[in-house]
Formats: sequence, C-alpha cells, structure tokens
Amino acid sequence: MHTEQNSSATRIQKSLMPQFQKIYCIIKLSEFDYHNASDARQSMFNRLNESKREQIRESRDNQALFIDQLRTISDRLKLKIDYIPEKDIDSINPQQDDLVISCGGDGTFLSCAQRFEHSTLLGMNSDHKPKAGRGSTGALTSTNRLNLEGHLQCLVDGDFFIDKWNRLQVKINGELIDRWAVNDIYIGQRISYQTCDITVHQYGIEQDFNCSGILCCTGMGSHAWFYNAGGSPFSNDIDAFGFRVLFPNLKRPLEFSSGIVSSRNELIMVPEGEGYILSFDSKPDVITAELGDEISVFLAPSKAVRVISFYD
Repeated sequence: MHTEQNSSATRIQKSLMPQFQKIYCIIKLSEFDYHNASDARQSMFNRLNESKREQIRESRDNQALFIDQLRTISDRLKLKIDYIPEKDIDSINPQQDDLVISCGGDGTFLSCAQRFEHSTLLGMNSDHKPKAGRGSTGALTSTNRLNLEGHLQCLVDGDFFIDKWNRLQVKINGELIDRWAVNDIYIGQRISYQTCDITVHQYGIEQDFNCSGILCCTGMGSHAWFYNAGGSPFSNDIDAFGFRVLFPNLKRPLEFSSGIVSSRNELIMVPEGEGYILSFDSKPDVITAELGDEISVFLAPSKAVRVISFYD
C-alpha cells in the first residue's frame, strides 16, 4: 500500500476517504452518433473528407470498446455503476459521498465539474490513442484503456488520493453567479474576430483595452487556451489565478496586459460595449453582459473540485 508523498494542502490523505454511496458514469455522445442523429447532420458528415470520416468512426469504435471493458471489469470487481448518457446529465443529483466518472474526453469532464458542485470526480478518456491526429491524450483525465483495470482495482482497494482543483467564479454588479470554471473564463465578443473595449482594474491600477477579449484561468487551465495564447503555465497548487488580454491594441500605452491575481483579490472588468459574453470552460451556454457592468473574477472559495488521482 502506498503512502501519501505530497504534503500540499490541495491533497487529501486517502485514509480520510469516505465510502462512495453511489457511482455514476456520464458517457459522452460520440461525434459519429451526433452526426447520425438527424438527416441534416448526416448530410454534413458526408461532406467531410474520407480521412476525417474514418477518424470519427474510429473514435466511436474506441469509445464502444472502452465502455465494454469498463462494464466487464467493474462487474468482476463488484463495482456498481449507473451509466448515464451525457444528454441526460441533468437527470441526476449526485451528493457529496457519491463518485461521478466522466467517460469521454476533457469536455465531458468539464461538463461534470460545472454541474456537480460537491461530488468527487474521476476523468476517463474513452478515446485514448496518443498518436498525432488520432484520439486524444486528455489533460484532465487520468484513466484510459491502458490503465483502466489497474485504476479500477485501486478504486476498490482505496489506493488513491483526492486532489482539489481550483475553480473560478464570477460576480456581476456584486451578484454571485452560480457557475464555475475549472479551466478558464473568457470575456469578450461573441464573434471572435470582432474587437472589444474593456476597462480592467488590477491592484489599484486601471487600464483600458481595445482587444480580442480577456482570458482568466486556473493553474490547470494555464496549460490550455491560456498557454496557446502566449501565457506562461503555472501550478494549480498556487493559491492564485492568471489572466491575459488577447491581442491588445499595442498603439495604446499599456501598464499591463497579463498577470497573476492572488486568492485574496479579484480582477475587475467593465465592458465598454454591448453584448459581450462570459464563457465558462468554452461551453456554449454563455452569459451576456451589459454596457457598464462590473464583472469580478476570483477563485471560488471552498468550491474546489475534488478529483481522484492515482499514484502511477
């Protein structure tokens, strides 16, 4: 039996683990099944080149095989799991002593992390094939076809620990928004090629930006969109979040265009235009801000998502 090797406050000793009362598995709708859900989508699928169509079929086959393996191994280990299609995710209400398994990719994991405030999560990548252009590696998912059996056995044995991943939250004009982001929050135009004007307040300094939007991220999210936008990744164990102004107008004098904000502070933004949106983890259900709204972004206190991790 392993012992805890990380003294970070963001980890919980496995000796403190509760028994999970229920285990739910949220299954992603495969891209192939999505395209076959209607004649219009099927027509779109047929317009893709053959290589892309084959890639989508392969992904569907990988997921079907993975789910079969998950069912077989969990039955053998006497792990009772309720399987829920992602489209029915709102039909369940997991509690603090329940486990939610996301079976898909990072997007499925983020859907679970946004909806289930208290439950413990385990991310599984059902299309793991780390080859360029094929499958995915899954930055937020620890379990895949190569380690599935071992991880399920560890789950039964209690041979795991729980990480606590920071989440971001927002207030608009002082009103708390009941939504969280594990990776990032984007503030800007709904149409990406349109620029926006936003005033930002950071540590008593005010700066007006004409830009392509502003991205705020956790340490986990700093390795995703934030990094691709030129930001420097930082540890999720840091009690802070980062922000980066996307493509600011360099003809304006800038006091800052990025930074790190501690958990004791907030980043305040005021849109100087109509119809700007707030997107949480790049999900389509956005919030629309009004001209002059005061938008505060901060690390959500006591709202870190609990994630099962293994020692391998």
